[in-house]
Amino acid sequence: MLAIEPRFVGYSAWVSAIATILGLVTLILFFSLGQPWGTINDITSVILAFSLLPVLWALYHLHRSDAPVITLVILVTGVLALLVAFVFQILLVFNIIEFEQTAVIVPAAFGLFGTSLMVYSVLARTQGTLPGMLAVLGILAGVSYVMVIVGFILGGQEHPLTSVGGLTAVITYPIFAIWFGRILLSGVMLPA
Repeated sequence: MLAIEPRFVGYSAWVSAIATILGLVTLILFFSLGQPWGTINDITSVILAFSLLPVLWALYHLHRSDAPVITLVILVTGVLALLVAFVFQILLVFNIIEFEQTAVIVPAAFGLFGTSLMVYSVLARTQGTLPGMLAVLGILAGVSYVMVIVGFILGGQEHPLTSVGGLTAVITYPIFAIWFGRILLSGVMLPA
């Protein structure tokens, strides 16, 4: 079905859910207590970006036959965005660049991932390739990631869209990822 092992994708989805939750926890700890929680938060972002790649690949494979051009464009956009987030966060963790150099680029990269997730989830909803509520969660999570970058553009970290989008993504994406991972780990074959 996927050209990569569905169980691997399932576990990657679960890792991305855990990294998302740990990202929120470490961000709160950083704002409350300071370092080393900021660096730990950056490490969770590295893990998140890397673990999202197989999830995008699986969603692409689910929909590529019905919408080959848009699914490929969305895959390439999402993968490139996640690789940018991955590289910038690695550079930040190793103190090669400063936070200010990542402050818009990394949220924008995750916003592009959100766009990919949203489009794939809309396709899943309209084509019935995933359970309806799972597709709705994917749409909400994708929109939430996009809200974060819109908030950053409009007013930075303090903008209400940044907070609302981030909090909503931290709630909806892990539920989506755990459910999607569970489907893949159950051995149920999704449409190719």
